[in-house]
Amino acid sequence: MIKPTLAATVTLPLAACVTTPADPAKELAYCERMERQMGTEHAHDHAEIKGMGMNPMNVSHARCREMLGMN
Repeated sequence: MIKPTLAATVTLPLAACVTTPADPAKELAYCERMERQMGTEHAHDHAEIKGMGMNPMNVSHARCREMLGMN
């Protein structure tokens, strides 16, 4: 049987990871504004090439490209 304190120690940090989805209309407006102002191209990223994952800018650009139907 798991003690309540142990269960809380394990589950509470995970509860903090839950995020609420952004307002789709605001997110789409942001993406359209970004596309007009600077484009949505995926920038050259050495960390990504080295297998360390995408940087936050490239993540937002990829999300906008998806929302704008460019993928």
